[in-house]
Amino acid sequence: MKKNLFSKLFSTYLLLILLAIGLVSSLFYVFFNNYYYGIREQQLLIQGKEIAQIVSPNIKNKDFSQMDETINIYNKTNISRMWIVNKEGNIVSGPGEFDNHDSECPEREQIKRALKGETVTSRGNIKYSDDPVLSVALPIYVDGNIEGAVFACNPLSDINQSIVQALKIVIFAGVIAIVILAFVSFFISRNITKPIKKITEISLEMAKGNFTERVKVPSNDEIGKLAETFNYMTVKLDKTLRDLEYERDKMTEMERMQREFVANASHELRTPLTSVRGYIEAILDGVINEKEQEKKYLRIILKETLRLHRVVNSLLDLSRMEAGHVKINKKELCIDEIIKRTVTRLKPLAEEKELVLEIDELRSLPKVVGDEDLIEQVIINYITNAVRFTPKGGRILVRVDKGDNKVSVHVIDTGIGISLQDLPNVWKRFYKINDARPLSKEGSGLGLSLVKEIMELLEGRAWVESTLGKGSTFSFSLPAKKKIVDEKVHK
Repeated sequence: MKKNLFSKLFSTYLLLILLAIGLVSSLFYVFFNNYYYGIREQQLLIQGKEIAQIVSPNIKNKDFSQMDETINIYNKTNISRMWIVNKEGNIVSGPGEFDNHDSECPEREQIKRALKGETVTSRGNIKYSDDPVLSVALPIYVDGNIEGAVFACNPLSDINQSIVQALKIVIFAGVIAIVILAFVSFFISRNITKPIKKITEISLEMAKGNFTERVKVPSNDEIGKLAETFNYMTVKLDKTLRDLEYERDKMTEMERMQREFVANASHELRTPLTSVRGYIEAILDGVINEKEQEKKYLRIILKETLRLHRVVNSLLDLSRMEAGHVKINKKELCIDEIIKRTVTRLKPLAEEKELVLEIDELRSLPKVVGDEDLIEQVIINYITNAVRFTPKGGRILVRVDKGDNKVSVHVIDTGIGISLQDLPNVWKRFYKINDARPLSKEGSGLGLSLVKEIMELLEGRAWVESTLGKGSTFSFSLPAKKKIVDEKVHK
């Protein structure tokens, strides 16, 4: 189901609102997260530094009882937990016990860094807590020397609860904002699309030939200017269509064919003419000094000239066929004789490219009804096309089948083949499948178009089957007589 402009505008506005609210909520979450964690981290660092100053004389004098009393008082009066570590890395005071030999424990890594003089902060789980905590580790200095470290941690559960509560407030406010802005977007979208909808309705009336309707928009904004321009266009279009009506009636099919002929001819003849001109100018300017090179260029010019001659003749043949100016001499013909004669004529062309051109066994073939010259032209076009697109060492086979009141001729090659998407287009004039095909410049690009036209004139059918990379089979069929032509039977 297609969306109209109103739906697109409204959904776009709504999407932008949702994205904006989502972005603001995300920013608030990041702000609250950094704010709460930052405050708690600063508090924990201040407390750790205070404890470090208090216990520094005790750790120097190894007064562990006084140190334990200080740490126990702190741990009982705060949700944070604190440990004291001597400079050997052993826990000397604090709640519970530490595994002094567990080097993989995150808190042990922090303690090691603190004993080197670093102040370390971290968020995550520690070995002796089930919940995530914020932890800090900082050195204890005595007379400028590091004599131990303070390790403190604070549960993050209360911070997370505060962040969740703040986020709920933001989400609630966001939902209210979405509802309000959705209503605003609805009315804005409707005001924009209402005049456009009217323009659409009038356009449909114009398509029916009614040019009397006009769009009325009181605003002076872009929509109003659009309506004014549309009304002006309606008046001009009405006048233009009336002026063109008389001229359109004068157009004929012959004019169309003439324009098409000029377009096709100019497209196909431009390249060889440019090539011929270049070679002739090179010879006349004296660029070519060697006689052998001059002969080579002249042979190329002759080759391109012959190709131009074939293109022009093919175009003229197509034009005559489409205009119905071709005289057809229909009669009963022996298709096998035409095939043998044509294959014999084209064998040198195939052998020059090291191809095998042969005929499958012909027997018990009925006569066909058609024009001998045109049928021979179709077979020639098929075989030369196969020679052009079959690599050296390939094989071309001509096979004939008889069916219900018809005879079918197939030219089968082991060439490069044609892709499925290109098969319907091979009958078009000057159609090039792709630049990678080794298309011979000797071809006119009109051979298969001529085949299609000839088959229509002879009430036959032309078709092609192909597999890319394996080869193609070009075929045609003609009406047949019931009488069988078989030299062996006659004997």
